[in-house]
Amino acid sequence: MKIIQNFFISAKAGFRQIWDDFASWAEKNQRKALLTVLGLLIGVTLFSAIMVVAVAHIRQSEYVELIHPTIKSKKIKTFAYGSEDQEIKTTNAISVMFAPPYGRDYEQVMNTLAAKKGDELNRTFYYYPLVYDTQNLAKKYKVNPSKVTFVFFEKGVEKNRFEVDGLSNYADEFIPELNRLPMWNIKDLDD
Repeated sequence: MKIIQNFFISAKAGFRQIWDDFASWAEKNQRKALLTVLGLLIGVTLFSAIMVVAVAHIRQSEYVELIHPTIKSKKIKTFAYGSEDQEIKTTNAISVMFAPPYGRDYEQVMNTLAAKKGDELNRTFYYYPLVYDTQNLAKKYKVNPSKVTFVFFEKGVEKNRFEVDGLSNYADEFIPELNRLPMWNIKDLDD
């Protein structure tokens, strides 16, 4: 314990010495010191901006590299990373599958749609992978981030939904339920 305390005391003394040396140098060379501090601030700001842009590009490339190859059906379209919410709001009518790119239900859905049975589907739908910021997406769209949920939106407003694990007989109900998804007024009559 004494060794750690001595280390922190010597580190603190070292930092204090560096600060005192910088302060005395800055006092003697005010113009250079101001330009140095300004240059450091600009450098940190540029670095931060580059990191924000880089994260978006990294996430987009992860979508392309990791998620797109798992989609084997022509009935599934993907959003461009970052445009998902805007497209849902601005499209007149859109069916969206919210799902993590893993799990038993996800594999079952992808296998069904890639098989011959997927030809029975009467429309295409979009896949919104629940990978980043899942808690906010779960609140925003009222979906469970660990389940596969299909939602139909009309002009950005949810009209109908179902969860795959809520089907009692997946083999018989999945494709008919997907084909019925945009018929929100039928569901309202049943309620």
